[in-house]
Amino acid sequence: MKRTIIALLLLAATIDMKAQYNHEGFSIIPRVGINSSKTTDHQYWGEIYSGGSSKKHHETEHKMGYVFGIDADYAYAKRLSTTLGLSYSREGFNLESGEITQYMNFVNLSVLENFYVLPGLALKAGLQYGYLESAEIKDPDIMPRRGYRKKSNRADYNNYNLSIPIGISYEYKNVILDLRYNIGLWNMYAYDLDDYRTKSLWLTLGYRIHL
Repeated sequence: MKRTIIALLLLAATIDMKAQYNHEGFSIIPRVGINSSKTTDHQYWGEIYSGGSSKKHHETEHKMGYVFGIDADYAYAKRLSTTLGLSYSREGFNLESGEITQYMNFVNLSVLENFYVLPGLALKAGLQYGYLESAEIKDPDIMPRRGYRKKSNRADYNNYNLSIPIGISYEYKNVILDLRYNIGLWNMYAYDLDDYRTKSLWLTLGYRIHL
């Protein structure tokens, strides 16, 4: 009798675990969070500060920002789902220990494939298209008489960005903690002085709403 009860409990636990690997059907996921971003080393800054004579790369530093958006998710198998996401991210970089700050604001459209390796735990990868909505720079050398305020330099950058997001997420009772790293694929700088690609780490909290 005890063996039968134990076997039934194990069977119930197994069925429960299988049911929790993935949700079913369509759902939407509003989410909000923070990011840390920078770019590949930027030769352009060396050109400015040396009057065009320096070819030394100046390494950019991480800048904190925020991100928010909404995902539409469809689970088509026990361990697989596809997510279409729309988000707004405030990114950029710091230079000279924060004396110079570049702000880059993107509207992003992403498609990700999610693979559930454990109940609630998913690995993900995909492709993200970003439109540069605006760009501003905060630099005392460029604007010494303006009180160190931000100035638009949108014309210095290309309109579009393409990146590969890879990440991991964990879901518990419809609450989803998502960590992903976005790897920029092409140069964002308009003048081709350097290979200037974006890099950003996103940490977001979302809530799944079943449809």
